[in-house]
Amino acid sequence: MTRTVNLRALPVLAGAVCLVLAAHAGGWAQNYDISEGTYLTEEQYKKLSGDEAMEYCDKLAQEIDIQNDNAAAANAMMSDIDSAIRDLQRQLADARAATSPLASEVAELERKLREMQQLPRSYTVVKDDFLIKISEMRKIYGDGSHWKRIYRANRDKINDPNLIYPDQIFLIPRGKPNTHVVYEGETLIRIAGYVEVYGDRSQWPRIYEANKDRISDPNIIEPGMTLNIPR
Repeated sequence: MTRTVNLRALPVLAGAVCLVLAAHAGGWAQNYDISEGTYLTEEQYKKLSGDEAMEYCDKLAQEIDIQNDNAAAANAMMSDIDSAIRDLQRQLADARAATSPLASEVAELERKLREMQQLPRSYTVVKDDFLIKISEMRKIYGDGSHWKRIYRANRDKINDPNLIYPDQIFLIPRGKPNTHVVYEGETLIRIAGYVEVYGDRSQWPRIYEANKDRISDPNIIEPGMTLNIPR
């Protein structure tokens, strides 16, 4: 069975014990420093004079009071620390709850990025291929309507989009380009409508504003010009 000792009662007990021992003490002094944890043995104590014994007992009682005060202060400090820890735990839980959706979005973006990095950047034509068929391939775009994107990226190799030949190697553009080289017959409206540019013809003023230093008339652009495509 565990007993609980009341430290605050120790000064009284120490005083009572010391009074008894003091009656038997006998005038032998011993160096000691209670504050440093150096105490007298019972035999050494009995060799003290009566006054020395009472002085020793007083110092013991004072040290007990000091230790009680220190223990109380430590308990109060631990209570404050425990409260601070609970507050931090709550803040951490709140932060995790707030960032959970972001973590899911980041994970999804990382997954898409990995998929994009694994997609081919070029394609070698085989017999019976045509641009729509190539564009429909899962590893290309998975959508036949994007065949024009392949055509525009390979106009230096394709004279007629209806005629492509085995062993031709076509560039397969990915992402959104930051520039566009103008070809014969193109206009800002037409370029803005390209799926790889904006996919929206009404966005042509954005291209014009980004290239006003080289376009004097938005209705006239010259083949071979390299236009900046703002994002």
